[in-house]
Amino acid sequence: MNRARRRLCTGLALLPLAIATQRAFAAPDAQTAGGWGIDLASMQTGLAPGDDFYTYVNKGWLDSAVRPAGYAQYNELNAMFLRTQARIRALLEDAVAQPPGSSRLADLYTSYTDVAAIDRAGLQPIQADLDAIMAIDSADGVAARMAHPMSHTIVGAYVFLDAGDTRRSLLHLDQQIAGGRVVGLPRASQYALTDATSAAQRAAYVDYIAQTLTRAGIEDGAARGAAVLALETRLSAVQWSAEWLRDRRRNYHLMPVSALGAYAPGFPWAAYLAATGHPPVDTIVLNTDTAIRDCAAIFAETPLDTWRAYLAFHWIHNHAHLLPTPYQDASFQFYGTTLGGQTTRRSRADRGLQFVSQNLPELVGAHYIAQVFPPDRRDAIDAMAPFMKQAFRTRIEAADWLDADTRATALAKIDAMGLRLGYPDDLRDYADVEISPTDPIGNIHRLLAAQVALESRHLMDHTLPYRWHLPPQSVDGSFSPQLNVVTFPAGLLQAPAFDATADAAVNFGAIGAVLGHEMAHGFDDQGSRFDDQGNLRDWWTPATRAAFDARTEVLVAQFDAYEPLPGAHLDGRRSLGENLSDLVGVTIALDAYRLYAAAHGIDTRATRDGFTGEQRFFLGWAQLWRCLDSEASLKSDIEQAYHSPARYRVNGVVRNLQAWYDAFDVREGNALFVAPSARASIW
Repeated sequence: MNRARRRLCTGLALLPLAIATQRAFAAPDAQTAGGWGIDLASMQTGLAPGDDFYTYVNKGWLDSAVRPAGYAQYNELNAMFLRTQARIRALLEDAVAQPPGSSRLADLYTSYTDVAAIDRAGLQPIQADLDAIMAIDSADGVAARMAHPMSHTIVGAYVFLDAGDTRRSLLHLDQQIAGGRVVGLPRASQYALTDATSAAQRAAYVDYIAQTLTRAGIEDGAARGAAVLALETRLSAVQWSAEWLRDRRRNYHLMPVSALGAYAPGFPWAAYLAATGHPPVDTIVLNTDTAIRDCAAIFAETPLDTWRAYLAFHWIHNHAHLLPTPYQDASFQFYGTTLGGQTTRRSRADRGLQFVSQNLPELVGAHYIAQVFPPDRRDAIDAMAPFMKQAFRTRIEAADWLDADTRATALAKIDAMGLRLGYPDDLRDYADVEISPTDPIGNIHRLLAAQVALESRHLMDHTLPYRWHLPPQSVDGSFSPQLNVVTFPAGLLQAPAFDATADAAVNFGAIGAVLGHEMAHGFDDQGSRFDDQGNLRDWWTPATRAAFDARTEVLVAQFDAYEPLPGAHLDGRRSLGENLSDLVGVTIALDAYRLYAAAHGIDTRATRDGFTGEQRFFLGWAQLWRCLDSEASLKSDIEQAYHSPARYRVNGVVRNLQAWYDAFDVREGNALFVAPSARASIW
């Protein structure tokens, strides 16, 4: 995900959209769980909802579901992803059946799945690159190689709106966009921890580096592996914490290019920028600035041969999925088994589907929506949008802790917020990129170069609109504070998140609450730093900010107290933005459901299988987040995730909402009961 975005309707349109919604929800589908959207068989009705609502709704599923091979954690979003992959497989099979050269999808898929051809090619597709890396004789050469989007690097580059003035786009430099391509171990802490497991993992990492270099014919693999570990240990020590990475103000440092050398000396900035493929610029935004500055100092102090080893090893590893079987197996053995505890991996065919979907996303998306997501489904989700915006607007109007000026801008922001639902109408066909069925590595390099060229257009034409960054088949959602846009692709709009034939209460409790979650990111502790035009500025008065912070501290304290594993507590501050958005999302979605029900004459007290409308709403929220966790996945979530584990996304939210207490008759004495005065309430 682009780090400028957060990854997961006007009044005039209200009447016709509302009518469309009524039609869409009118006839329950017999295939829908419970006939209206809830898996009733999985509920443990003997358990009091107020003691553990998450288990009350999901007990049967939690006991019977099995994590597929290759998944350390498995939830409904994963299940949705696998269903989407099956649909993509079907359309790719249709494409493969066409004459050779008639389908870019088939050509890219064949290039990935023809393992015999990949094995025959050996290292030849990257041998010239490796030779060039091992022949680097200057710091400029190292920096130029780091500019390639497949290389490991101390800094990445991308083009996006200037958060200080969204009327223009600028080149941004930071470490997050490198997507983990600064060091090789998944977590910076793994380089410093002294426990036996971490020490063993580091030793295995050095061994993996040594074997990889030796397999590629590069001498002194063991010594070079040790040197790379020592280098990455230094680099990891200056990377930003998760809390700093999500701090929008800290991540905005506007400067002229001419000042880069003085701010971060030791790195050949001119050589790096020239090699990115972007046109020359005078001004940049330097995110993660102190980390890049400190890495630049490390860069200058590190011998060239260590950089050669670092670049060569990671160049091989970053291409391992496109290299002969021994490279693929060694990569999985270390990252999948040693670090991830996985004993089996997804099939090459399944990974090929993901490969195509990631690299020709909009072309796959065009086929996907044609076969899976007809226009009436987009109409159905579009129909929910005005109720969500109306509900949020009403909450802003009623917030007594907002001063008049802040309220006015907040209302302008929610009115201006774009909701991109389903798919755009101008999907790319990639006709400008050569795709060969026999050249997987060349395909990727050409696609990456085309993406850089596409981004660069924004540097020359500041009026050019930004494309959807999530293609239609993505099982994901996001909010961009600079664009002030929520994006929900068609892949996310499937059961149990959304089903046009399901009960409206369940849809609002599931996809409505997730939509509210993304909308709420525009007003969370970081999104609230951006005004209605997407500019990063302090538009909240100090008194309003203090009132907001006091309210969020209640949520921080609640989540700090949760202990998923013995002695391991959640970090309520790191996960504040996501926990806050969950709470606000459910709050807004419930209001929107009530508005919808009133607009359609629906009695929310009427029952289905014994559950009222508001009960069904909360069941929809809890069902969406059911998840099978492993100890490893829980540990990872506790240590570094911004989202809380699923159980706490459910229980940690509902216990703050009086409507949930009323719906399920939760009282003092129930395990989840929180006194009204101690509940978190934002909007």
